[in-house]
Amino acid sequence: MTASHALGPSAPASTLEYFVDGDTAATFLGITRRTLLQKVREGKIPGHALDPSAEKKDWRFLLSELHAYMVSCETRPPGARKPPRRV
Repeated sequence: MTASHALGPSAPASTLEYFVDGDTAATFLGITRRTLLQKVREGKIPGHALDPSAEKKDWRFLLSELHAYMVSCETRPPGARKPPRRV
């Protein structure tokens, strides 16, 4: 089976988004890696743990989700509540 068959006919390779590590995500957001990981653990920034049951998690991020998070912060009126935490 080729890679194109594994993705299926409705998922062209050009639309596939890859996960990035914490360093890349922090650079994208313009913050330090430490701040990024702190905000992810608090549920303020979307992230994906590679092993959710691990005590020390290794996180990965989708730049599209980080972009959507940044846009939601900019469009929220002052004093409005933050988006609910993803579980």
